[in-house]
Amino acid sequence: MARLSEEKIEQIRSSVDIVDVIGSYIPLSKRGKGYWGICPFHDDSNPSMSVSQELQIYKCFVCGAGGNVFTFLQNYLKIGYLEAVKMVAEMGGIPVDELNEAYTRPKVNDQLKPLYDMHEEALKIYHVMLSRRTGLRAREYLEKRHITDEVIEKFMIGYAPNEDTLLKGFGQLNFNKVDMERSGLIIEGTRQDYDRFKDRIMFPLWDSNGQVVGFSGRIYQKDRDEAKYMNSPESEIFIKGQTLYHYHEAKQATRQAGFIYLLEGFMDVIALYRAGLENAVALMGTALTQDHLRLLRKLTVQVHVCLDGDRAGQEATLKNASILARNGFQVRVIRLKDGMDPDETLEQYGKEGLLKSLASHMSLLEFKINYYYETSQMDNYDERKAYLDHLAGDLASLEDPIDQSYYIGLVSNKSGFSTDIIHEKIANIGGSMRKKIHEVPIVSHTKQGPLPSKYQKAEQCLLHYMLLSKQVSSQYEKKLGYMYDATYRVIANYIVDYYRSHDTLQIADFINVLGQDSLISAVLEIAQLHLPSEVDGKEIQDYIQTISQHTFRLEIEDREKEMHQEMDPVRKAEILKEIIALKKKLNELKGVI
Repeated sequence: MARLSEEKIEQIRSSVDIVDVIGSYIPLSKRGKGYWGICPFHDDSNPSMSVSQELQIYKCFVCGAGGNVFTFLQNYLKIGYLEAVKMVAEMGGIPVDELNEAYTRPKVNDQLKPLYDMHEEALKIYHVMLSRRTGLRAREYLEKRHITDEVIEKFMIGYAPNEDTLLKGFGQLNFNKVDMERSGLIIEGTRQDYDRFKDRIMFPLWDSNGQVVGFSGRIYQKDRDEAKYMNSPESEIFIKGQTLYHYHEAKQATRQAGFIYLLEGFMDVIALYRAGLENAVALMGTALTQDHLRLLRKLTVQVHVCLDGDRAGQEATLKNASILARNGFQVRVIRLKDGMDPDETLEQYGKEGLLKSLASHMSLLEFKINYYYETSQMDNYDERKAYLDHLAGDLASLEDPIDQSYYIGLVSNKSGFSTDIIHEKIANIGGSMRKKIHEVPIVSHTKQGPLPSKYQKAEQCLLHYMLLSKQVSSQYEKKLGYMYDATYRVIANYIVDYYRSHDTLQIADFINVLGQDSLISAVLEIAQLHLPSEVDGKEIQDYIQTISQHTFRLEIEDREKEMHQEMDPVRKAEILKEIIALKKKLNELKGVI
C-alpha cells in the first residue's frame, strides 16, 4: 500500500550518469554531442544505440528500445523496477535504508485526516468481526463461494454486525459526531446516530494511493428483502468517478502484462485474482470519467473490457469501450459464455475455463457487429438497413483493405446484404474517410493513419516544446487540448498531468510515468528533435493554429459525410448549421494567421 515518492525516485536517478552506467556494461564511443554503442536488445552489428548525457536517456534507432537508467538495467539485467532503483541508489551512494524509509503515504489534508482514520479503524473492526462468532454465518457463506482465508486477508474482507459497532468504537476513540457523519459510515438519526452498514459482508474500497475511502456491504441471506449491495455514499474522500476498485494493487501486474482488465464489480476482480490474474480493476457503478482515464493511462493504453453479459452490461460495454477508444486506448472486448460474469464463469467452468474465456477477446468493431445484430430484428428490412447504417461509418474508416474485407464479410453474413452493396454503401460515405478514434492501437506512432507532414511536424514540434516548458503545456491545454495522432495525444495528456505536480520536466524522470515502450520511444524521438532551445511564442501560436485548422477541416469533413447519410430533413438542416459554424471558425483561424 506504500509507495516510493517521485522526489526520491528523481533523486536516485540523478545521482548517477547514464553514460557511466551503460558504459559499464557495453562499450560506448563519443560522437558529436552523444555517445553510441552496439544495442544489446537486438542483433546489432553497427552502433545504433544513442546515449544522451544531456537528457540522461538512451535510444536505439533500429529496434526502438529506449528509456532512462532504470529502464536499461531492467531490460539488460532482466530485473524488476524496484531492484533497478535499488541498484542505482547503491551506485549513487544513497543508503538502501533511506530508500526503504522513503515508502510513505501521501500527505493528508488535516480536515480529511479524521475521515481516513475512521475508515482505517472501520477496516480493522469489520475484519476482526468476520473471524468472531458473530460473523460465523457470513464466513460460511464466503466458504460456499470458495472465498478462502487467503483471499479474505488479501482483500481485507470483513463483517458488519447487526448493531452499532462503529458508533461505539468511534466514540471510544474520541472521534467527534460531525466527523462521524461526514465519513458516511455513521448516519444521523432522529433519536441517536447509528451505523450505516449492518449484518453485511464488507468489502473495503481503496483510492489510487491505497487508502481506504469507503466500503461496499453485501447481504448473504437469500430471503433478505434488501438491496444485494450497499455502497458508501460519496464523501470528501470517496468519489466514484475518481475510484477504480483494486487500482492500487493492480499497478505492477498491469505494467508487467502490458494491459489491464476493466470489470464490473469487486467480485469479478476477486474472481480474476483467484485465477491468478492481478491486472484488473472494476468500476464503481459509473461510466468511465476523465479521472478514470487518467488513472488507467498511467498504467497502460491497452484495456480489455469485460463487463456483465446481460443487456445492461453489454450496453455499458459499448459505452465504456467507445469512451476508451475515443481517448486513444487500444480496446479489446471480452464476452463470457451464456451472459455470465467472471465470478459466475469461475464457479461454473473453473480457473482454466475462465482464463480461456478471457483470452478470447475481440476488437471493438467486431463487438459492435455482434451487439447491433443481437439487438436488432433482422427479419425486418428497415432494421436490417439500420443495422448497416450503424456500422457503415466504422467500416469506411478502416484503412487496411484486409481488415475492411474481413469486417465487411462479417456484416454481410449477418445482414444478408451482399459485400458489393456494402462496398457501395461505404464508398458513398467516403472510402478515404479519416480513421476515427474508435480503435487506434498505440503500438507505434508511425503506424497512425496518414497525417500530412505539415500537421505532423506541428504536433511533434509542439510536443517538443511542451516537454521543455510548463507554459507551453498550459497553452496547449487551454487553447487546443487535442492532437490528431493518437500517440501524440496520449503523450500530451501525460505532459499536462505531469506539470500539475511539477514545475519542470526532466525527460529521464518523465518517462518513468509512461509505462508503455511505444510512448517512451515516441517521447525520446520528440525530445531529440533538432529545434532551437529557446521557446518562441509566435512559433508556438503557429503550431497551435496549424493543428486547430486541421482539426476543424476534419470535423467539417465528418459533418458533411454525416449530412450526406442523413435522411431526416430536420436533422440534415441542423448538421448544415453546424458545418457553417465550423467553417466560420476555420475562416477566423485563417484570418489570424
